[in-house]
Amino acid sequence: MARDYYEILGVSRNASPEEIKKAYRELALKFHPDRNPDKKATEIFKEANEAYAVLSDPEKRRQYDAYGPAGFGQRYSEEEIFRNFNFEQIFKDMGINFGFGQGGDEIFGSIFGQGMGRQRDVGQSILYKMDLSLNEIAKGTQKEIQIRHLKRCERCGGGGAEPGSKMGKCSACNGSGRVARTTNTFFGRMQTVTVCERCGGKGKTYEKRCKQCNGKGGAIASERIMVTIPAGVSEGMRLRLDGMGDYGADGNGDLFVEVHELKHDQFRREGDDVYVHVRIPFYTAILGGRITVPTLDGDKEITLEAATQQGKEITLRGGGIRRLRGAGSGDEIVTVDIDLPKVLSQEQRDLIEKFRQSDQIGKKKFGFI
Repeated sequence: MARDYYEILGVSRNASPEEIKKAYRELALKFHPDRNPDKKATEIFKEANEAYAVLSDPEKRRQYDAYGPAGFGQRYSEEEIFRNFNFEQIFKDMGINFGFGQGGDEIFGSIFGQGMGRQRDVGQSILYKMDLSLNEIAKGTQKEIQIRHLKRCERCGGGGAEPGSKMGKCSACNGSGRVARTTNTFFGRMQTVTVCERCGGKGKTYEKRCKQCNGKGGAIASERIMVTIPAGVSEGMRLRLDGMGDYGADGNGDLFVEVHELKHDQFRREGDDVYVHVRIPFYTAILGGRITVPTLDGDKEITLEAATQQGKEITLRGGGIRRLRGAGSGDEIVTVDIDLPKVLSQEQRDLIEKFRQSDQIGKKKFGFI
């Protein structure tokens, strides 16, 4: 189970932005790998950064509070959590200097998978949209799906080189992985350093490209996989399958399964509760009796009390959607609609007329009219 971000930073759920920032700063100073040689420190440092990246962003924090650790993790990938999040600038604003540009960037690269020494080859994440019935959502299900994605080339093992091909120093960057370019500007000659395009920052090239993937390291392939859908998912929720996206030499992308709830012909869903309307004859509403109502587990008989009024709601506890977080299920709320006959026989009219007359006599007797 994903750890709670508030717990990681040691703050309450009502903590102010200033309190969150202060707690994060203390953890960063204590557990940064440059200051703490303990192997566990790196993991704690990474957790603290992830927690701060979410809780310091108002929109991400709102989403996190709404969906909780598990639900948020299904909606946001690590890449999305850290997107546009500049730790170098954050630390500078906090008055912390971890030596960016002097080795500190390499530490962050190893921790967050954003190496600055070379361009990282991380596979793209892919999105699959899945339609689910209300019954599948209510109880959870397993679905086999077919996806097309970039898989690691079996011939070259993803390296891009023809088996037996020799590796050599990249001639474009002389093995450094970076290329310096000098340009003339209005302010004078300026030099910029960029990642070498020929070797992708690796500093090495191979003699021959792999014949199967043409040096790309991966090839498009179809694959059937089984996806487990937990009970209680909602419209638009995304489930993440780590590493099931496109292949990349430095790590595969993820597969996101986006849930779309199909409209049910009887039930209406609100959160974990389901609503249904049941039509009953007017005489059953008056006299009471056994009626049949649809449920997510099939038809069920319940007892209706006498003198039931139009629009009465009957709650079937636990008859709704199994909760995604926490135990138990929502309820089923049955709304009674009284069905009046459109055509009456003469005998039926006479019986109802007798009822009307006796009802009026009764009301006079007891002083209601």
